[in-house]
Amino acid sequence: MFALTFCVFVLYSDSMIAGTHAEKCRYPFKKIGDGFYFITRETTTADRAFALCLRRGAYLANFETLEEAMLMKYELQQMHKGISFYIGGRNINRYVPGGDWKWIRYGKMIKMKYKAFGSGQPDGSNSNSQDCMLFYSGDKHSIHDGSCIHYLHGYICEK
Repeated sequence: MFALTFCVFVLYSDSMIAGTHAEKCRYPFKKIGDGFYFITRETTTADRAFALCLRRGAYLANFETLEEAMLMKYELQQMHKGISFYIGGRNINRYVPGGDWKWIRYGKMIKMKYKAFGSGQPDGSNSNSQDCMLFYSGDKHSIHDGSCIHYLHGYICEK
């Protein structure tokens, strides 16, 4: 069974403006809500996932609104695969209680407007670093903090 994603082009006069919107819609990226995502079950570390997204001209997914995060959580739950997925949130300061979490997009740090961690999360510390963010399958794909280098999970890229 093949999944098809259609792109919408806006016409102005006689010219068609496709540009980057058309590029974002191309397989293997899938439109979910207002974003374009590549969800892969290929397991790797968060740091390697970061590099693999860059090689695709993308970045580890950022969810600027709670609505975006909940749409992705729902999408992952529908997959029924029991795999956790790294996303683009990073703790940039372990000395701040609860961490100083930022979205990382093309080398820029973006302040998080909300934090929707699962119960008891984040639970990393200076002695137990858990500086990467993921949708954790063991908690119905709630957002958790996790090790950036010790565990292998799937990952989600965004354009």
